[in-house]
Amino acid sequence: MADRETEPRSGFDIVAFVFGIGALMASAFALTGGQYWPDFLDLRWVVAGGAIVIGLGLLAGSVLRGRR
Repeated sequence: MADRETEPRSGFDIVAFVFGIGALMASAFALTGGQYWPDFLDLRWVVAGGAIVIGLGLLAGSVLRGRR
């Protein structure tokens, strides 16, 4: 097998950022027992927003990958 050299990726990874924020929110919810969940933040909207961001990221990735 031929060794391929890959350049390190630089820049902002939005998918990792969204999952990181989600993990922080889930851990805060678990550590507080759900007592300090903000009233203005409905969990259904958080899940829907995360799905939209991930879907847009996947769509952008597929479009940009096709141009290379």
